[in-house]
Amino acid sequence: MKPIVNGTFDLVRNKTMLSEAKRNLVIVTFDLEDDGSKIAEELKYESARLYKKQERIASTVSRLMDTLPTVLCPNNDRFIDTWMVAGLSLGAHAAWLAMDRDPRLSVCIPIVGSPDFLDIATARNNLTGVPLVSSYMTSATRNYILKNDTVSHHRNSLRPDPFMNKHILALAGAQDGMIPFLATRRFLDRINVGPLGTKRLIIQQGVGHQCTRDMVVEMVEVVWNVALR
Repeated sequence: MKPIVNGTFDLVRNKTMLSEAKRNLVIVTFDLEDDGSKIAEELKYESARLYKKQERIASTVSRLMDTLPTVLCPNNDRFIDTWMVAGLSLGAHAAWLAMDRDPRLSVCIPIVGSPDFLDIATARNNLTGVPLVSSYMTSATRNYILKNDTVSHHRNSLRPDPFMNKHILALAGAQDGMIPFLATRRFLDRINVGPLGTKRLIIQQGVGHQCTRDMVVEMVEVVWNVALR
């Protein structure tokens, strides 16, 4: 993520030379190590391990939002008014989960990822020949994912749409054989971002499973327009 973060700061800095930013930008990056459990060594539990890791990452995003204000603004002389989340590859799926589960997030930028974990697992199965969906995924794991994944949640009066008036920019490579963009397109067509929200899927031709400079440029445009301008 370091090149993406550095590229983001460079582009934001260039923009501030032309137009003063109204807010400061702080970027926090992290990853979670595997829990090391012996159960994770068995193929049939691999999907469960990966999905639980995704959920831990989404929970960590929420915990950061709980604690960062006291770290960055200990004297209460400033405040954080816009929270954004971005993720790369499997981290993009975790970003979708975080946006789905925490209403404080205003912007979600998934990069070469998918909101559909089962779609990711199927694509990996086809690519590597290591089954994650068929006989090597337990029915309990599959049912849990179907119940809890971002693409599976049904909205009702007790659970308002988490994407209402939010801003979503999904970035994908047209030749990405690891995580195809079709599930992202279908999900974006489904969700309602309301009159104040935006949703876009940008598919870069000639690009596989990677984050390009052009993708960072598109990401910075959203960050600037929503949070800094």
